[in-house]
Amino acid sequence: MKRNVSPLPILSLVLAILVSTSACKQADEATPVPTPCPTPASSPTPNPVRATLAAATPRPSPTLDYHQNFLDSLPTNPDSCHPDGTTDDLGVYIYDLKEERELVSINADVPFQYASAFKAPVLVYFLSSCRQYWDPTSPEWKAYFIDPQTAKNVELFTSPEYEQDVAEFVSNPENWNQTGDFFDQHRQVVNGVNGEIDTRYFVLEKVFAMIAQSSNLATADILKFIHENCPGQEQAQTELACGGSNAITNFNTWFNGFSGIKYAEGEARRGLYRWDTVIENGKNGSQEITLSTFGLKDTCANQSAVLKCDPAYIAFNTLTARDFFKFYHSLYNLQDEALRETAFDLLKVDEPGAARGYLKNMAREMHAVSLSKNGHAFFTNGNINADAGILMYKGKALIVVTLSFNAVGSMTLLYGSYDSDEHPVGDPGLIQNLLESYTLSP
Repeated sequence: MKRNVSPLPILSLVLAILVSTSACKQADEATPVPTPCPTPASSPTPNPVRATLAAATPRPSPTLDYHQNFLDSLPTNPDSCHPDGTTDDLGVYIYDLKEERELVSINADVPFQYASAFKAPVLVYFLSSCRQYWDPTSPEWKAYFIDPQTAKNVELFTSPEYEQDVAEFVSNPENWNQTGDFFDQHRQVVNGVNGEIDTRYFVLEKVFAMIAQSSNLATADILKFIHENCPGQEQAQTELACGGSNAITNFNTWFNGFSGIKYAEGEARRGLYRWDTVIENGKNGSQEITLSTFGLKDTCANQSAVLKCDPAYIAFNTLTARDFFKFYHSLYNLQDEALRETAFDLLKVDEPGAARGYLKNMAREMHAVSLSKNGHAFFTNGNINADAGILMYKGKALIVVTLSFNAVGSMTLLYGSYDSDEHPVGDPGLIQNLLESYTLSP
C-alpha cells in the first residue's frame, strides 16, 4: 500500500473525483458524484437469474473472537456515528464460505462509497446477460454465430472452421485483452486483399479492461452494451419512478436480484446512482471525459454515505459491506459452473496498475488466490479505499470486504503496508493474521 497520498485541504459538499487505482496510487480516470435525488419507490421484483441457494445464515463465532480482536485493534471514538464506534469511516465483513460462519462484522450495514469495487458485479451482469458473446456451449452463442446479418453476411464468419477457432479463443478469458488482434488475424481475405473483420466479440476486450485495468470508460460502455444488446427481465421490472429502463436502473435491478437484496417500501436504496464523467490525467494536464452513460440515473438509488460523521458532507453511489458479501456469496454458490468459473478467471487476473489493490497485494505475498475487485477514489476532502472478493487459502474460502473513506491508518492496520513496488513493508495486518491463524484451526 502506498503512503504518498494526502487528503486535499479544501472540503466540498460533493465528491469531486472518483478514480480507479490500487491502494493509494492515483490513476488516469475519475468520476464525480451526483446530486441528491427524489425519495425512492418500492423495490422491484428480484431477477430470476440470481443463484439458487438459501440465504446465508452465519453460525456462531468460533472460540477465538476475531471480531472483537479487530475492534480492539482499530481506533474508536465514543462520539462516532458508526454503530461499532470506529473513529474512521470503515466497514469490514469477513465470512467463511465453507463453514458458513461470520468471522468479522464491523459497521457492515453502513452505506459507504465503493469506487471501482462495483465492477465485479458489472462483470457478472454481463456474463449473465450476454452469453452469445462468450459461451460457445450455449444455445445463445450458436444462434448468434450463424446469424448472417450479425456476421455481416460474410460466409467465413459463420463457417464451422471459423467457429472452432473463435470458440477456442474466447473460452480462455485471459485472451480477451487480445480480442482485436485475434480477429484482425482471422479477417476475411478476398483475392489476396484484406476484407471484412468480425467485430461481434470486440466487447470482450472492454470486459477485460474493466476488470484487469479498472477502466471506467469500458465500464460505462459495457453497461450501455448490455442494455442495448442483451435485454433481460430486469428491463421489464424496472419501475418508471426510478428513472425507467436504462443502463443504470437495469444493472441495479439485476444486482439486487442476484444478491438477494430486498428493501422495504419507501426505503432508500443503495447502488449505482449515476456514472457520468471521468477525469483523465495526461501530459497536457487533466481532461474531463464524458462517459457513454452520461445523463442516465437510477433515482431510487439515492442512499447517501455520510462522510466523517458530518451530515453536511455526503456522497452517493453506495453499498454496504454486507451487500458485497451477499453478491460474492451468491457468485460462489452459483450453480452455473461456466459463468462462475469465467468470472473467477477474470477476477483472479493480477496485472500491475489500477486494478491491483489490497487483497491482491496481500494474497500475492501469502501465495493465496484473490478473486476480487478493488476500488480507489480521490475526493476534494479525502479518499476512498475499497476492496471485496473471495480469498482461497490453504483449503479455506473466505469473503473479505473492506470499505473506507479517508482511513489510511485503519486500512494499514487491516492489510499492512506496501512499498512503491507493492511489496509488504513491516508486520502483516489484521486480515493476514486472521487468515494465518484461522487456517491452522480444525
